[in-house]
Amino acid sequence: MTPGALIIGAVGLGLIAVIALCASGVIPRGWAVGIRLPALQQSDAAWRAGHAAALVPYAVFAVVGALLALSPLVFLSLADWAPLLTTVAVLVGLIVGSVRGVRAANNAAASDDARRR
Repeated sequence: MTPGALIIGAVGLGLIAVIALCASGVIPRGWAVGIRLPALQQSDAAWRAGHAAALVPYAVFAVVGALLALSPLVFLSLADWAPLLTTVAVLVGLIVGSVRGVRAANNAAASDDARRR
């Protein structure tokens, strides 16, 4: 088993907590962590909505990545591939989560704008 895959898997799982804290507003907008895309920076509502929408798809891929990091325990032949597979799973989760997050953030920002008018 490679330490690189384990580290990537652990960091991927740790990001689930960060995204959840951003979604709940514990980590505020504009702080140093979270999904740092312009759509999520529009308002506090966009920040929370974007992270809430990104949480589930990202968490699914992060858990898959963590399982892939541990896969050499069961399938010895995957030992060389575990770091790559883990990295791909975590990155795909970030991409899918970010796409969903941007859509939700834009909807939240539009709702905010409509309420202000």
